Amino acid sequence: MITRLTPVPGNTAWDAKAYQQFSRLRQRPVNELLDRVDLEHPRHIYDLGCGTGIATQLLAKRWPRARLMGVDSSEQMLAEARGLPIRALWKHCDVLDWQPEQPADLLFAAAVLHFIGGHEQLLPRLLQQLNPGGCLAAHMPDWRDALWYRLMLDTLEDAGPGGTPLGTPALRQRMAARPLLSLEEYYRLLAPITRTLDIWETEQLQVVDGKSPIYDWVKVSALRPVMQGLKPEEQARFIYHYLMRVHRHYPPETDGRTLFPFKRIFIVATV
Repeated sequence: MITRLTPVPGNTAWDAKAYQQFSRLRQRPVNELLDRVDLEHPRHIYDLGCGTGIATQLLAKRWPRARLMGVDSSEQMLAEARGLPIRALWKHCDVLDWQPEQPADLLFAAAVLHFIGGHEQLLPRLLQQLNPGGCLAAHMPDWRDALWYRLMLDTLEDAGPGGTPLGTPALRQRMAARPLLSLEEYYRLLAPITRTLDIWETEQLQVVDGKSPIYDWVKVSALRPVMQGLKPEEQARFIYHYLMRVHRHYPPETDGRTLFPFKRIFIVATV
C-alpha cells in the first residue's frame, strides 16, 4: 500500500522563502541526477514535487522545446515557481493523486518520493506512466540514520515535562518509519520492469552558514511533520531542546561555518 508519510493536521503550508535559503546546495543533486539522464528530445516532462522550481529551471534549460509541467501539493511553493522566467505549466496536486495528461517521456522527482511510503507499489506505478523509452529519474534524501535525525527522534522521546515524550505515539512511530529501501531492494524491484537501471548513493559534505544552519535546513522539510503533529506548547519545547542538541553535536568550525554530511539515493530507470 502506498502511504503519505507527512501528517496533515495543523498548518501544512510550506515556507517557500526559507526553502530557497540553501537553493545552491539543493540544486547540486539535481545536476548530478540530470547528468545521468540520457534522453535526446523528450516531448513531455513532469517535474514531480517541483517545489519552488529549482529543478524545473534546469529541465527547461536543457530541453527548451519540451512540454514541461511542474507538479506540487503546495500552493506556496507553486506561487514562487510561477514567477520563474521559464516556459512551463504548473499543477497543484499531490503526487499520489497525480495522473499525467499525456504519457511522459521523463518523470523527474527531486527530493519528494522519500515523503511517500510504499515504494514497492509507487515506483512501478510511476514507470507505467512513461512512454516506451521513457525515464524515471529520482533522488531521495536518505536521512534516517543521520545524526540530526536521531537527535530529532530523541527529542520527541524525552523533551516533555520531566523527560516524558512529546506528541502522540503515532507521530513518534511515523517519524521513526523507514520509507526508503536499500539499493539492492530497489534493484530487485525495478530491474525486471526496466530496460536500463542506474542506482547509486552519495554522501555530500555540505558546508553551511548561519547561526543554526542545520535547523534552518531541516525545519522546512524533515521537521514539518513533527511541527504539524505537536501542540503549540510542545512545539516550543521541541525547538528549544532540539536546538540545544544540534548545537552540541554540530559545533561551528573555526571559520564559523558548519559541516553537514548528507546522504542521498539516486535512481535513473528507463522502460
